[in-house]
Amino acid sequence: MSTPGTRITVAAGCSGAWLWTAVRDEGPGILDDDQARVFDRFWRAGDTGGGRDRHAGLGLAIVRQIVESHGGQIRLFSRVGEGSTFVLWFPRPVTDTPTAGRPRSSPPSE
Repeated sequence: MSTPGTRITVAAGCSGAWLWTAVRDEGPGILDDDQARVFDRFWRAGDTGGGRDRHAGLGLAIVRQIVESHGGQIRLFSRVGEGSTFVLWFPRPVTDTPTAGRPRSSPPSE
Protein backbone atom coordinates (compact mmCIF):
# COMPACT_ATOMS: atom_id res chain seq x y z
CA MET A 1 0.00 0.00 0.00
CA SER A 2 1.36 3.38 -0.96
CA THR A 3 1.45 6.23 1.47
CA PRO A 4 -0.56 9.39 0.76
CA GLY A 5 1.11 11.70 -1.73
CA THR A 6 2.98 9.00 -3.66
CA ARG A 7 2.52 8.62 -7.38
CA ILE A 8 0.29 5.90 -8.90
CA THR A 9 0.78 5.24 -12.61
CA VAL A 10 -1.76 3.41 -14.76
CA ALA A 11 -0.94 2.24 -18.29
CA ALA A 12 -2.56 -0.01 -20.88
CA GLY A 13 -1.63 -1.57 -24.16
CA CYS A 14 -1.46 -4.75 -26.18
CA SER A 15 1.22 -7.32 -26.85
CA GLY A 16 0.41 -9.83 -29.57
CA ALA A 17 -2.84 -11.56 -28.73
CA TRP A 18 -3.00 -10.02 -25.26
CA LEU A 19 -4.33 -6.77 -23.80
CA TRP A 20 -2.78 -5.50 -20.59
CA THR A 21 -3.38 -2.94 -17.90
CA ALA A 22 -0.65 -2.08 -15.40
CA VAL A 23 -0.85 -0.21 -12.11
CA ARG A 24 2.43 0.93 -10.55
CA ASP A 25 2.93 2.51 -7.15
CA GLU A 26 5.86 4.09 -5.38
CA GLY A 27 5.07 2.29 -2.14
CA PRO A 28 7.42 0.27 0.06
CA GLY A 29 7.37 -2.77 -2.23
CA ILE A 30 6.53 -6.34 -1.27
CA LEU A 31 8.94 -8.82 0.29
CA ASP A 32 9.91 -11.71 -1.99
CA ASP A 33 8.47 -14.24 0.49
CA ASP A 34 5.13 -12.39 0.51
CA GLN A 35 4.71 -11.96 -3.25
CA ALA A 36 3.32 -15.45 -3.82
CA ARG A 37 0.72 -14.90 -1.10
CA VAL A 38 -0.69 -11.45 -1.92
CA PHE A 39 -3.45 -13.00 -4.07
CA ASP A 40 -4.56 -15.45 -1.34
CA ARG A 41 -7.90 -14.77 0.32
CA PHE A 42 -7.63 -13.20 3.78
CA TRP A 43 -3.84 -12.89 3.62
CA ARG A 44 -2.46 -9.58 4.86
CA ALA A 45 1.11 -8.38 5.22
CA GLY A 46 2.57 -8.20 8.70
CA ASP A 47 2.17 -5.12 10.86
CA THR A 48 3.33 -2.06 8.96
CA GLY A 49 3.21 0.17 11.99
CA GLY A 50 0.25 2.09 10.60
CA GLY A 51 -2.09 1.43 13.48
CA ARG A 52 -5.34 -0.48 13.26
CA ASP A 53 -5.78 -2.29 9.96
CA ARG A 54 -9.38 -2.58 8.73
CA HIS A 55 -8.55 -4.42 5.53
CA ALA A 56 -9.97 -7.93 5.14
CA GLY A 57 -7.37 -9.25 2.71
CA LEU A 58 -9.87 -9.89 -0.08
CA GLY A 59 -9.19 -7.19 -2.70
CA LEU A 60 -6.41 -8.80 -4.71
CA ALA A 61 -8.02 -12.25 -4.40
CA ILE A 62 -11.19 -10.84 -5.95
CA VAL A 63 -9.22 -9.11 -8.72
CA ARG A 64 -7.39 -12.38 -9.52
CA GLN A 65 -10.67 -14.31 -9.65
CA ILE A 66 -12.26 -11.79 -12.03
CA VAL A 67 -9.21 -11.68 -14.31
CA GLU A 68 -8.90 -15.48 -14.44
CA SER A 69 -12.64 -15.91 -15.08
CA HIS A 70 -12.09 -13.91 -18.29
CA GLY A 71 -9.19 -16.13 -19.40
CA GLY A 72 -6.52 -13.74 -18.19
CA GLN A 73 -3.90 -13.62 -15.51
CA ILE A 74 -2.43 -11.16 -13.07
CA ARG A 75 1.28 -10.70 -12.40
CA LEU A 76 3.15 -8.86 -9.69
CA PHE A 77 6.54 -7.21 -10.13
CA SER A 78 7.87 -5.71 -6.91
CA ARG A 79 11.08 -4.75 -5.16
CA VAL A 80 11.34 -3.60 -1.59
CA GLY A 81 12.02 0.13 -1.52
CA GLU A 82 11.03 0.60 -5.18
CA GLY A 83 7.29 -0.03 -5.29
CA SER A 84 5.09 -2.58 -7.02
CA THR A 85 3.55 -3.09 -10.44
CA PHE A 86 0.45 -5.23 -10.94
CA VAL A 87 -0.20 -6.26 -14.55
CA LEU A 88 -3.56 -7.66 -15.67
CA TRP A 89 -3.38 -9.66 -18.92
CA PHE A 90 -6.51 -10.46 -20.95
CA PRO A 91 -6.78 -12.34 -24.25
CA ARG A 92 -7.89 -10.09 -27.08
CA PRO A 93 -11.56 -10.75 -27.79
CA VAL A 94 -11.16 -10.83 -31.59
CA THR A 95 -7.83 -11.64 -33.18
CA ASP A 96 -6.28 -13.68 -35.95
CA THR A 97 -3.16 -14.24 -33.82
CA PRO A 98 -3.19 -17.41 -31.70
CA THR A 99 -2.50 -17.07 -27.97
CA ALA A 100 0.68 -19.13 -28.09
CA GLY A 101 1.62 -19.29 -24.44
CA ARG A 102 0.68 -16.97 -21.65
CA PRO A 103 2.82 -13.85 -21.14
CA ARG A 104 5.50 -14.20 -18.47
CA SER A 105 7.14 -10.81 -18.55
CA SER A 106 6.31 -7.21 -17.83
CA PRO A 107 4.90 -5.27 -20.80
CA PRO A 108 7.33 -3.01 -22.64
CA SER A 109 7.65 0.49 -21.22
CA GLU A 110 7.01 3.39 -23.48
